[in-house]
Amino acid sequence: MPIPTLKQIFTDYRSRHLALPAFNIDSFEIYQAVEMAVAQTRLPCLVQLSAGEDQFIQAERLFMLVKKAQIDGLPIYLNMDHGQDISRLQKLATLGFDMLHFDGSTFDYQTNLSLASAFVTQAKQISPSILIEVEFNHIKSSQSGVDPSSFTDPHLASQFIKTCQADLLAISVGNLHGVDINLPEKIDLNLLSQIQKNLPQTFLVMHGGSGIDPVQLTQAINYGIVKININTDLRLNFRQSLESSLASSDTIKAYQYLEPAVTDLSSLVVKKLKAFANV
Repeated sequence: MPIPTLKQIFTDYRSRHLALPAFNIDSFEIYQAVEMAVAQTRLPCLVQLSAGEDQFIQAERLFMLVKKAQIDGLPIYLNMDHGQDISRLQKLATLGFDMLHFDGSTFDYQTNLSLASAFVTQAKQISPSILIEVEFNHIKSSQSGVDPSSFTDPHLASQFIKTCQADLLAISVGNLHGVDINLPEKIDLNLLSQIQKNLPQTFLVMHGGSGIDPVQLTQAINYGIVKININTDLRLNFRQSLESSLASSDTIKAYQYLEPAVTDLSSLVVKKLKAFANV
């Protein structure tokens, strides 16, 4: 039996106030942990690559792994995260990615809007079923701190989506990339509610999900967030588990010291899948 389309998953999750986690893939082992978790729970998720991860792994390789999982009936979907190279994004649309994120947030608003509008049209011509995420507020990192001036304006968000016709919008409402235990992130739920009311048909995306309190994440999902990006949590868990595995064994067989780290990470992914799906 074929798996649902990504749009069907997002539509269903939004109607039930649930969210799809999007896990960044740094290595084959991190993908392996995600696939193990999905096989265990049968809950859907996205896997995605940043430009740096794409250079290391190559999206074409991850594409083959995801397609195999989909053929096996696992609801794993593939996205390019923070894509800025339009020619690369076009290649991935042709390849058959389920979703692409065009990040033009480093440009001024009008330039970003023009580029996003052109790209959405091009991508949909290449692959009519592909979903496109856009971003016009540059989402800050935990190192730079919270900057309310970068928060998403609901009116501008409505204008941006109405013009470019993208499917998803990455919003800035207090969320930050990365994690800083000395700088707890606080989501502006009132602002999120206004954005959702202005864009009832747009799938809203929360970047920087690793550093947000689980209670606030649940509240954000109830206010319309349907995709939450998780990266730093995976990297921290994998490194700590791998260091522990290496310290406790003198084996030179990679699969023997990697297996405990992959298993440990898979347990974390299971927790994320269940939490966002309210299971």
